[in-house]
Order: sequence, then structure tokens, then C-alpha cells
Amino acid sequence: MGGRPPRKSRPLPSTVVRSTAHVLPLHRVSNEELAERLIRGSPHRVDDLERDRIRARGRDIRRKTGLVERRFFGPDEDPVEVCYTVLSGLLERAQVPWSALDGIVVSSSSIHGFPGISQQTVARARGDHPELGDPFVLDIGSNACTSFMYGLGIARSLIGSEGYRNVACIAVEFSSRCIEYSTAAFGTSTLFGDAAAGLLLSAEGEGPARVDSVRMTSRIDAEKIRHIRGAGTAACAPTTPVPDTERWYMSGPPVAIGAIEILTSEVRRYQEAGVGVDWLIPHQANLTRILEPACDTLGIPRDRLCASFERTGNTSSASIPLLLDELLTSSRPRPGESVVLVGFGASFSVGSALLVVA
Repeated sequence: MGGRPPRKSRPLPSTVVRSTAHVLPLHRVSNEELAERLIRGSPHRVDDLERDRIRARGRDIRRKTGLVERRFFGPDEDPVEVCYTVLSGLLERAQVPWSALDGIVVSSSSIHGFPGISQQTVARARGDHPELGDPFVLDIGSNACTSFMYGLGIARSLIGSEGYRNVACIAVEFSSRCIEYSTAAFGTSTLFGDAAAGLLLSAEGEGPARVDSVRMTSRIDAEKIRHIRGAGTAACAPTTPVPDTERWYMSGPPVAIGAIEILTSEVRRYQEAGVGVDWLIPHQANLTRILEPACDTLGIPRDRLCASFERTGNTSSASIPLLLDELLTSSRPRPGESVVLVGFGASFSVGSALLVVA
């Protein structure tokens, strides 16, 4: 029996991006340093031949992916404190009082469980800001790298349909605590880095951009769902090591092929609807094998591709808000230009959005 067709919803009005903010760790990790970490972390003895092979692969990362370095948070840095820093920056930049914050949506591939980071951040903030009300709180993680885009869609719906005034959408990624430090995990563990970033959506007011539309969907089947898997640290104990059997894994070629197809087809939806893509902000999966080839296929000049992969690696759900903050706080975009965001992640979930520069 077939299910009911999806109900057509009333289009939501434009939502204002009041502000953006991000935090990058101070510690830079080069490809060579990460290769040494994988050698030291291997459970078996690494002989001279394998050690030389891994070091050579480390030196070749830049050519194959475009990645030069990634950032790692230190062992004493706290995800809640990092999230609070981003949230404080968002409200300060927008000049929105804490009493007017109605919701916090936090995405993370690397931190799971309850109480969630959004809940803990409210508790942390209330000590400094007793005027903070009782905001909506939500953590999103199972969609991995797409989680921020789903959070963006939910935040926009809260404002457009439920009458919320201001909702913060923040991504917090401590990926370095979830990757496997072993030579066997080279293809996955060398790609990821840490970051936190977000935006503040509002029903009204002035800001650097507005959100015209958000699309959330997926391309899940029994085969695709096996290509990306893993778990994160516990939100209540983020320094506790993730069990080796639950550390992140990706099967490279199928993921790369699927990512290119998703990225190109999602952007074409906007192009076919008459949107001129002035700026493209995709999830930062791989620069040379995914992002640049996709731009060439779509006819988008590479200088209109927003990319941080070379210097941050794959920061999972923080990739898109990190780049959005860098773009909107620069002098590059002009009023009226369009910015298309495209996220893709675990089980081939997909999220995209169209923003217009104010």
C-alpha cells in the first residue's frame, strides 16, 4: 500500500540572519603530524616499511584532497564553553538581549546524549544572564554533517510558523575526539578537524542576509546507509574516550561519488528555478575531488566557491556556518547576491538553503 502524498505547506516568509559567529581552535595539526599520531596510535607494532608508507601518504594528502592542516581543540576545552562563546558572540553582534532569545538548536556529529549541549549551554548562560527566559532547546546529531542544515530549517520554522523572535542555530564539533588514531583509519581520520560556528535567525530587524528558503531531504537506502557510521562523545562526559568500535568510518569512493551527485543535483534545483548562484557554500568534504569538480560541472567559477577545507579540513556540521560567517563578515558579497548552502552527510541526508545578501 502506498502512503499518503506529502502535504503541501504554506511557504514561510523570509527570515533575517541577524548575525554569524565562529570559533576555531588555536592548535594547528599538519598532515605530517597527523600521520605520526596514526603511527603512534596503532594497536599493532608498526615496522619501518609501514611507517615510511604512512609518512609518504601523509605528505601526499594535500595533492589528493587539498588539505594542508586542520585545527584540534585541546583536551581541557569544553564543548559547552565553546558553544556559549559562539552564542554570546551572536547576541552581541546582533545587539539582541538575552531576554529575547527564544530558542537554541545545536548540531553536532561528535557530541551525543543528554543533557544535550543546547540544554547545558542554557544552564551555563543563566549564571551570567539571569534575564534569559526559558528557550526552546534541541540537539541534532544523527544526520552528521547535514545536521546544521536541518537545524537551520527547524529554526526558521519556529520563527515563521510558531512566532519565535530569535533562534540561535549553532554547530559544535570536537571531531578530534571521535576519529581513530590508527594507520588502518588513514582515509577517514586524516580528513577531520574541529570548529564551532552558528547564526542567529530573527523574525525582524537588520542583518547581513535573509533566508529565502530551506530544503531538507535524504537519499537513504540499505546500501548508502552503511557507508558512513560512528558515534560521538557523551554530552555529559565529553572527555571520556569513544570506544574504538564506535569511532568514525567512511568508505571513500562511494561517499565521494554520492557527494558529487548530491551537490550538483541540489545546486541545479536552484539554477533551474532561475537562481543565479553568486556564492556557493557546500559542506567541506574534499576540495580537489568533490568541491572543485562539482563547481566546474555546474559552471560556477571557483572564486565563487567558499572553501576552508585546505586550512580546516572537514569540520562536519560546522563547515557551512563557519564559511557563512567568513563570507558575510568580509567585503566580498554585494547586496542582492544569492548564497546557496548545500549540506550532505550520514546516510546521504541532504539540506540546502537560499540566502540573499542584505
